[in-house]
Amino acid sequence: MTLKEWLAAKRMSVSQFAERIERSPQAVRRYVNGDRIPDRDTMPLIVQATRGKVMPNDFFRVSAKAQKDAA
Repeated sequence: MTLKEWLAAKRMSVSQFAERIERSPQAVRRYVNGDRIPDRDTMPLIVQATRGKVMPNDFFRVSAKAQKDAA
């Protein structure tokens, strides 16, 4: 699930999520739009805040099929 999809499902704004993970709304907006991949300090915060619904691979647009095929 992408961060954009998760935010929509939870009806949460970028600003609200940014506050939750203690990052700027501008940074979160870049993650949502695919302009930037979260750094190694931010990624665990996103995974934790979304309770594992948004995972690191979701930012790399790796499909579930591709993950399975690689295993």
